[in-house]
Amino acid sequence: MENTPKKNEDDVPKKVSDQMLDKGLETFKWWNNLATLNKEDSIPISLFKLSIRIVGIVIMIAISPIAIIALIIAFMAVI
Repeated sequence: MENTPKKNEDDVPKKVSDQMLDKGLETFKWWNNLATLNKEDSIPISLFKLSIRIVGIVIMIAISPIAIIALIIAFMAVI
C-alpha cells in the first residue's frame, strides 16, 4: 500500500458546496470592488458607487426574511 501514489488536491474534483462558496466569494469581491469609493473618482462616479452600495444593502435587507423562512423550512424538513 505504501507504493501507491498520493493524490494531489488538484486531482480531486471540488465539492459542489466548495464551488458555490467560491462563486459567492468571487461575486462579493466583484460587488465590493465596484462599489468601493476611491480618491480619484469624480463626483458622478462616487454618487454612482454610493447608489450601488445602497442598492446592495436594500437587496440584502429584502432577501433576509426569505432566507430566514427558508432556514425554518429546512429545519422543519430535517425534523
